[in-house]
Amino acid sequence: MKVPDKVQLQHMQLQAMMRENLFPDNEIMYLGEREYTTDYLAHPEYHGQIMHWYLIGGMHEVPVCDIISVDSED
Repeated sequence: MKVPDKVQLQHMQLQAMMRENLFPDNEIMYLGEREYTTDYLAHPEYHGQIMHWYLIGGMHEVPVCDIISVDSED
């Protein structure tokens, strides 16, 4: 059995959260997979890899590796 890495686990957690709760598209929306190119400087270890992307707050397209936590906030 292949164990998912941290980034894949984060994506799986987000997908489960989105399945179990109704979120408006202007809060969070899954955009699909695309390459994490060298244009993005935050995680050079992911350059050239395919990453899951999300739209956060209706305006920020971010790769799953840039999402720190999916814990709820009060």
